[in-house]
Amino acid sequence: MKKLIVFMIMLGVGITLNAFIELNDIVPAFPQEEQGAIESAVIQGALHFLQAKSQADLLLAEVEKSAKQPLDYSSALVYTEKAIAEVEKSINEYHQAITSGKRAGYIDEVIQKFKNFNYDAFALENKLNRDIMTMVKAYFSAGNIVGVYQQYVEYLGDILITLHLIKDKLTADHLPEISLSWQLLQEFSQASLFGNYCTITATTILNKQ
Repeated sequence: MKKLIVFMIMLGVGITLNAFIELNDIVPAFPQEEQGAIESAVIQGALHFLQAKSQADLLLAEVEKSAKQPLDYSSALVYTEKAIAEVEKSINEYHQAITSGKRAGYIDEVIQKFKNFNYDAFALENKLNRDIMTMVKAYFSAGNIVGVYQQYVEYLGDILITLHLIKDKLTADHLPEISLSWQLLQEFSQASLFGNYCTITATTILNKQ
């Protein structure tokens, strides 16, 4: 059932808690004594990401309603500020995972599984987005599991920039350009899809006999 939920993630639609917590399927690449700390940081980072997405969705709903009525600047600003706070918390948690991962190093036997996996065939068989899967392959085939968390921080950083641009507009009582809403949705979607692809790929690799 858990794996089924993972595969149900759609680009920008219906992001479920299970999919992001499932990023912990990558954790077995690290020594046992460090797995707990890394797993905890990743779970908390995922929870804050989902909270940020929830607030961003409320913000986008306000923007959508402004097509028919004046924008509720007060509500939109509150949602934006809450989303910013949650993204910042998520970044902090992933930084902790990165620090712990660098300190821990990897289990060579597990890393070899990531290096030897046929990513192209897997992507083709499961009809995965080529661009996103190319990024997953680049990290996993090099045995760079920490790099996955670093990439997440980059995604979160882009989201944070966009949220601050929206906040600046709202603070000045200006309606944010619609392009900023599009950009925000795309950035959340890209981060979500990357995490999902890492999840389903790692699950397949680690369950492969």
